[in-house]
Parts: sequence; C-alpha cells; structure tokens
Amino acid sequence: MRFMLRTLKIALLSVTLLACSPAAELIERNERTSSRVQAAAVSTNGQYSVVSTTEEGLRLFDTLTGELLHNWQQEDGGISQIVALKFSDDSNVVLAASRMTLVLWDTQSGEVLGAWRNDESFILDVAVSNNGQHIVLARNDGTVIFFEPNTGRRIEFQAHSDKVTQVEISANGQYVFSGGNDHQAILWRTEPVQITHSFPIEGRITQLAIDSFGRYGLVSSATQAYIHNLVTGEMVTTLSIKAQQKVFSSAVFSTDGKWLLTGTPSRLIELWSVKNGHRACTWRVNGRAGEHPPRAAIIALGFTNAQTIAIETSAGFGELWQLPAACHGPQQ
Repeated sequence: MRFMLRTLKIALLSVTLLACSPAAELIERNERTSSRVQAAAVSTNGQYSVVSTTEEGLRLFDTLTGELLHNWQQEDGGISQIVALKFSDDSNVVLAASRMTLVLWDTQSGEVLGAWRNDESFILDVAVSNNGQHIVLARNDGTVIFFEPNTGRRIEFQAHSDKVTQVEISANGQYVFSGGNDHQAILWRTEPVQITHSFPIEGRITQLAIDSFGRYGLVSSATQAYIHNLVTGEMVTTLSIKAQQKVFSSAVFSTDGKWLLTGTPSRLIELWSVKNGHRACTWRVNGRAGEHPPRAAIIALGFTNAQTIAIETSAGFGELWQLPAACHGPQQ
C-alpha cells in the first residue's frame, strides 16, 4: 500500500410495536441538501454534523443552529464518492474517505490537516482518534491499516479472513475494534499489536460501535445484536429484537453508557437499555414530501445532551429530537 501526502474525504407487527412505544418530539428539521446524502456523521458532543453529496461535496454544520460552517472538496479534480465519515471523539477533526483517498479536516479552521491515497484495495470504513493522532481504515481485501500521521508508524492488521466493513478506534488510539464478513469482531491493541478479545456472531457484521470511555461495544449482524463489556470480554446483553432481520445503519452509545441509540435504513430510530437490552422508545422519521414510499435511512446520529439527539438522513435532512421522559425511566 502506498500513502502519498498531498497538498490539499412483518409490517403489521412493526406498526403494533411502534404504537406501544413512546416516541420523541421533533424540535427542528433543516434541509442539508436537495440531493441524496452519500455519507454522514454526528460528532460525539453533538455539536457538529457533516454530510457528503455528489453535487455539493462535504458540508459541516452546527447541529443546534443549522448554520453551514464549512464546505469542502475531497479532491482537486472534483467531488469524489465518499464512503465513510468519522469524527474524532474530541470532535476536533473529521476524517473523510472515498474508495481510494483519505482527507483529515480541522472542524474549527476548516483546514486540511493531511491527505493520503490508498492504491491497493478499496476503503470501506475509517476511524480517527483524538486530534487526528491515529487513523485506521478497513479494506475490501480483509486488511485493517493503522497509522500515525505525525510519526509515520504503520500497522497492517491481517487477522480477518474476509473483507472488513466496520472499524472503530478508542479516543486515545490504543484500541481498534474491527469486523466484517468473517462473522467476527476483534478488539485489538495497537501497541504492542495484540488481540484482546474476539466476538463471534451469526452472519456478516453490519454495525459496530464503542462508547467514549471504552466500556461497551456493540456487535450486530442482520439477525443478532450484542453488547459486550470490552474490558472483560463478557456479554452484557442481547438486544430484544423481534423482527427476523434488522440492520442498523448507525449506532451510538450515550456518554453515561446507559443507552444505545440506533438507526435503520427504513427510517426507524430506537433507544435501547444497555443493562437489559430492552427497547425504551422508538419512532420513524419522515422522508421528502411527495415521495412514495418515503426513503430516509438514518445514516448518522448522536446525543447533543441527555434528552436531545441529532440525526442525519439520506433524504438530505438534519433533525433534532427531544426524548420523552418515558424513554429514560428506570432500567429493569
């Protein structure tokens, strides 16, 4: 691989279940773009959201005011197809990836902090530690690449036997959580390189998430979803999923580690208890007016505080929702 620094990425049952669950209240809805969104991310502190479109490039917004803060272009030759966007846990930087390129952006100044090219295999996902000190990318060839822009240190992690589709990194860059089509998620140390825990699951992994303090990790496929204690490796709970299949398109833990918030490709948002895996509340968002059937995958979400969440949809809208008190009742 060559890195080049550049000068500048069961229908009725479902209705019944939704009717029995408390829903959130829409506070605000802002149009980010008139076209479909390729990828999006919400910062850990809920302050920023970034979306990518073919026509308008990368757009960084203030989630509370809806103000457009920066409008970026990934490549000199034009707008590229962005496949992944991730904020660092401290929200200071955002990493954008196309199939072949990586660009690290400063959320305050809007400046490019680094740009690299990957020529060996397609990038499928990325993650970045605080202040952009460590970068990790998941590749189609089953390799996870970890590198430090400031020191030049680079690791090729090859413990997966199939393509790696999901990757997360701890805030300090000491742990990477990776998973994909080989039916397992792996938590591994970056120095020294060592596997800490391996979490097998039935089916290909469709979503991973870790909480800010490295306590919990979500591992989910189309048929199963587990929350693990990342310190001990023990399973904490199984999410109480009633459908035969459910794919999460986004997932994030609350700062206190008590809740898991998930979104799906079918406009559904759900809040889960980490302690017992029960669903506390759920609701669906709207698509674009006049669109039948409505299309609005929940491609990014985050907590702005304990009661308010921010989401970004593929339909091109950023929304703020207020959670009802019933969602935060006692965890059984």
